[in-house]
Amino acid sequence: MNAPADTRSPDALAQGFRLGEIRIDPLACIAEGSGGREKLDPKVMDVLVLLARHAGQVVLREQLFEQVWPGVVVSEDALSRCIHELRRQLGLAGGGDQYRELIETVPKRGYRLNSAVEPIPETPEAAPARYAKWWAGGAVIAACAAIALLAVFGQRDTKTQVGSAVPAEAAAANSIAVLPFVDMSAGHDQAWLSDGISEEILNRLSKPGGLRVIARTSSFSFRDRPVDVTEIGTRLGVSYVLEGSLRRSGDEIRITAQLISVSSNAHVWSETYTRTLDDLFAVQDDIAVAVADALQVRLAAGAPGTVTAVNPKAHESYLKGQYFFRRRAPGDVELARRYYEEAVAIDPGYARAWAALAGVYSFLAWPTEKPDLALLKLEGETARKAVALDPTLALAHIRLAGYYYETLDFKKADEHFLQAAALDPDDPLVLGITGYEAFARGDTETAINSLRRAVARDPLSTVSHQNLAVLLMADHQLDEAAAEYRQLLELNPEAGWDIEIEITRIYILQGRFDEARKEIARMPQGKYRDHALALLFKAPGGRADADAALARLTANPVEIMDVVRLAEIHAFRGVNDRAFATLLERKEAMTRELGAAAPPIRTLTMEARVSPLLIPLHTDPRWEMLVSDYP
Repeated sequence: MNAPADTRSPDALAQGFRLGEIRIDPLACIAEGSGGREKLDPKVMDVLVLLARHAGQVVLREQLFEQVWPGVVVSEDALSRCIHELRRQLGLAGGGDQYRELIETVPKRGYRLNSAVEPIPETPEAAPARYAKWWAGGAVIAACAAIALLAVFGQRDTKTQVGSAVPAEAAAANSIAVLPFVDMSAGHDQAWLSDGISEEILNRLSKPGGLRVIARTSSFSFRDRPVDVTEIGTRLGVSYVLEGSLRRSGDEIRITAQLISVSSNAHVWSETYTRTLDDLFAVQDDIAVAVADALQVRLAAGAPGTVTAVNPKAHESYLKGQYFFRRRAPGDVELARRYYEEAVAIDPGYARAWAALAGVYSFLAWPTEKPDLALLKLEGETARKAVALDPTLALAHIRLAGYYYETLDFKKADEHFLQAAALDPDDPLVLGITGYEAFARGDTETAINSLRRAVARDPLSTVSHQNLAVLLMADHQLDEAAAEYRQLLELNPEAGWDIEIEITRIYILQGRFDEARKEIARMPQGKYRDHALALLFKAPGGRADADAALARLTANPVEIMDVVRLAEIHAFRGVNDRAFATLLERKEAMTRELGAAAPPIRTLTMEARVSPLLIPLHTDPRWEMLVSDYP
């Protein structure tokens, strides 16, 4: 429901407003309702106020960045986690998940507040007390503020926290992390170039061969952090680190690179190169070859010396596009599009630029739940162009597979993912997809091994750890799954109940009910708590709470995961008929509404497949009916 028109005034909500029964005090950063009083971080409150001023309307990410973080470059993660924290605290203050769900994510666009907003005029008598509360609460620091500070340095995995180490046995003799080179140019305005060079070297070294190369997500997470090489090596499980710097003056660039041994902290190799921008490809090749020689490994075919010649000006535009597309500050995606289009205009044979442009079109093609058909068509055309120009480019096949997935041609999507896997089998994204495809075929061993390789390649990626944990749980390797979830929480303490509920479910599956109850006692009222309580059906003295929780969950299963969780509870109780009915009714309803091949149906079937609580259903003939539409 839209807010009253006067909430569009910048000052209309300054004195406070109501969202249903929750009273919002913007100056004191407080949300208060039947569930209690929540102190919001100032940035979280700024996000809420902006959404409230446009209640019922989509507020673009760009608007949020511009108005909540003016003049500061932040990543998507900072905003996403502010939204996560806002939903959590509204749910706590309001005493129910219906308040969490007031904030709607509009895919690839932004967020919308689906609530009436009632301004609260402030009386003169109330003002002194309110200002007193503001000063008293001024020192409170929430997680979102720290996230935003980490994010000002640009796009990287800001979820990653210090202190996580890869087991010693994971470090191979020939393993390396390429850190982002430091921009030391006078204007400090060449980050696009220093990042681009670092990533190009990383990509050249990553070609299947004698090196284990840590993926960009993990390596670049150390940007601007005061962490020494030994610590980096320990956390990433590598024996060598490549670092460097770049200084540009006009068309001349001066690059210094140094290879450091983690065990001795000594320089194994170092060199300084003074070149022009036209020699950029050559200097990247020279560094990659020098590193390989120093480590006494041979680079595979497709590495330096075999890359198709690219116009230097086109490559410069491509690198700028890469920088802006990864950073995702306000307006960056459109800037990336402009630079990628410029790159392919200069050099129409530049396959990687065509693949990158397909990625931008994919991002822009979904302003709402329904795609922009013109942009979707451009996505397909550019992805096909990239594959045609360079059939050996794994990224091109990934982009084309993504297009076919978005247009529901799952057979072609899988074909191109398989080609990407053959071309770059160690890419973390490819490994993740390979793992889930193997799991869908019933090859659990291959699936888990693929995801273990993804974690080894990208050890600080929370996505990699979560994917592995899900399949370990599905295979009933519960202790190992719990370890992965705890590792994920260490990397990202703000992951919240989405992860902690999984650890609680593991305790229940293992019959460790006392430990599960301790976790449940910490949970706020809502779906997570009710799901865990309902699973305590078999615990001593847990029947009454379990039945009450199940009744609450049965009342309004909205999202796909609500339906899966409800079916899990029925299966855990041994009421298999009810479990099947819950899943099949939802699947049939989605099929009628969306068509049999719609992605949400694939989501439902995969969530059912990976659930350890639904394993008792696997031997029933109805199981194949449930999952048969998985392509």
